[in-house]
Order: sequence, then C-alpha cells, then structure tokens
Amino acid sequence: MSKRYKIMAGVLIAFLAVLILAEASQPEPINWFKGYGKQDKIPFGTYVFHEQLPSVINANRIEEVNIPPFEFLQDSTLPAGSTYFFLNGSVYNDATESNKLLEWVGRGNTLFVSAGSISKTILDSLWLGLNFYSETANLKKRPLVNFTNPRLKAKHPFRLNKDVGTVYFDEIDTLKTTVLGVFDLIRDNDSSQIKKPKVNFIKTPYKSGTVYLHTFPEGFTNVFMLDSTNAEYTAKALSYLPDDGTIYLDQYYKNSKEYAVSPLRLILTNKYLKWSWYLLILVAILWVIFEGKRKQRSIPVIQPLPNKTLDYTRTIAGMYLDKKDNRQIAMHQINHILEHIRSVYSLSTERFSQDFVDKLTAKSGKPQTEIKSLVDYIILIRQKAVVSEEELIKLNTLVENFKNTH
Repeated sequence: MSKRYKIMAGVLIAFLAVLILAEASQPEPINWFKGYGKQDKIPFGTYVFHEQLPSVINANRIEEVNIPPFEFLQDSTLPAGSTYFFLNGSVYNDATESNKLLEWVGRGNTLFVSAGSISKTILDSLWLGLNFYSETANLKKRPLVNFTNPRLKAKHPFRLNKDVGTVYFDEIDTLKTTVLGVFDLIRDNDSSQIKKPKVNFIKTPYKSGTVYLHTFPEGFTNVFMLDSTNAEYTAKALSYLPDDGTIYLDQYYKNSKEYAVSPLRLILTNKYLKWSWYLLILVAILWVIFEGKRKQRSIPVIQPLPNKTLDYTRTIAGMYLDKKDNRQIAMHQINHILEHIRSVYSLSTERFSQDFVDKLTAKSGKPQTEIKSLVDYIILIRQKAVVSEEELIKLNTLVENFKNTH
C-alpha cells in the first residue's frame, strides 16, 4: 500500500470511528415492541410480572410450558384441577388445538387467556364475539380498566399511560357468562371514571371446567405494573385463579421467545459491543480493499529470440566470398530461386522445358523473354565448372529482377 493510500485509509477510519462513537453514546431509544417475554425488561415485557408472581401464587404450583399446548396435553398423567395460563398479544390456537384445550377444560380444569386475539374456535364454542374498539373523535387511545365485583373494584380505574389498541367482547352468553372487568378510553383528560364501559374480562363455565378470557394483556406488562398502584390490578386479576392445583404458564405463544444466547447475539444486544463489532468489520473490509490484494513480483519482460537467418546467410556468404568460390555461391542462388518458384507458383523445377517456361510465364505475369533468359542462364551456370564474378553478378541481377517485379 502506498503512503497516500495509508493516509486516506487512516483518515477514513478515524472519521468513521468518531461517527460510530457519537452514535453509540446516544441514549438507546425505548423499545415499545409488545414481546410479553418473561426475560424482557422493555415496557411491554413481563419481567416484573414473573418476578412478582411467586409473591401472589405459591411458586411450587407454577410450572412453565415451552411446547405447543396440543403436544403438552397429550400427557395423560396431568393432574386434574389444574390451570393453563396464556399471556400474549395474540393466542390463536388452531381448531385442533383449541378443541384439545376445551376437552381438557371440560375434565374439571381451568383455562385463563389474556390476549388481544383469541382462537375463533374457543370463542364460537363459548358463544362469544370479540371486536376491536376505536373512536375517530378520540385521538388518544389510553385505556382505563376496572373490575365489576364490588370487592375488587377500585375507587378510581387503573390507567395505562400509553396509546394501545383495545379489544372488547361485543357478544356474550348472558345466561352463562359472568362479566369480571370493563374498560374505556380516557375522555376529556378525565381518568377518574369509566364513562362508557366495555367488557374486557369474563368468566364462563365449560362442562366441568372454567374459562377466563381477558383482552387486556397490557395489564401484566412492565410499563403497566410499574406505574403507581397498577400492580394491584394485576394481583386482583390473578385472584380469580383457583386456590389449588398446578398453574401451567405458557411460554410457547410469545411474541418474544427466550432463545439460547450465542456470542454474536450477546454482542449485538449491547450497543457498545455492537458498534465495536461494526467498526471491526469495517476495518477488515478496508484492509481487504487496500492491503489484501494478491501481491507478486513483477514479471520480467522476455525478449523474443532474434531472427538470425540473415546473419547466418551473411556469414555463410562471407565464407564463400573469402574463398572466391563463385560457383558454390551461384548454386545457392539458383537453389534459392527454384525454391521460390516451387513455393509461390506450385511448379516442378526438375525439367526446364518449354512447357515449364510457358506455365511460369502465365502464373508470374512476366514477359516470356525474361523468363526464358533466366531459365537459360540457370542451365548455363549449372554446366560451368568455374563461375566468374561477372557471371555471378548477372545471375544475381536476373534473380532479383524476377523476384522484385513480382
């Protein structure tokens, strides 16, 4: 890497490091994701709920379930008089699993579901209907909740200081269903009373068991329980659970599940480690770009072998000239021109007949007299035992004239 590139890379890395440091030092924004995970300390997590649960219910009665209900309820040894507790933004069991749950409830068990969306099969089986509540005139969607039982009903409703979607029961079987709780939205900034109550918490029997449906799962979250006296609402809602029997806490139907923590997940969940990780990756990329290229020695230029034919010819010719062997030079000259005629005009040079002269004249386009003079002189030189310099020069002139005018 050249010095110039090193300086540019250093400046770029320093700039990015300052930028990342400035970003990492910013306060982490609040995560409003509705995860409902027991390990989540975000506003809509349920860390506080699970921490406080043993103070409300005997910890020996609590058992967590991390598999689908259909699979869990296949166990025929489950004790009777138990409770299956679901808490999530949506608990939408399919028809087969819903029927399995209701069958289990019918044998004398309890089902408690707190969710904004509940299986249609369960609702239809209990003659219930859910609907989403909204008001175009009321821009704020902050709910007020309370109980209907005079022993549990608070003087002032419990409130959630966060806009959320609300769901209520618009159809209930009044002969069997008991209304346990209601809600409304804050109106005119008055949170002291519920002016238009809608049902959000009910109890209904199913064969030998009982089903509790609660459409305000936010009542079990961190942001709700840590606000003023709202923990009282959560405790009162749990007071409807049976006093005896095992309580199975569902951890399968969760928007945020507890995963095995890998080193990379540990890094990415910590903003300081996360930005350090990003900086490391960036530096690695820059190294690949500027320094990681394959290096090799420069390939030397190999000059092609020079053509020594002319030098060789000159050397041989010089030898003959030094020896004054004109006939040998003439023979080489004749062999050269005959090879030229064979290769260029595809004619046999074994016999110098009139037919040969005619064909060479036709193919070369030269006057027949010139061709005839060359052929006759070649025959003459071949017959001589000694060739003079004048004869050698004349032969060379005839050969060169034939070749150069081609």
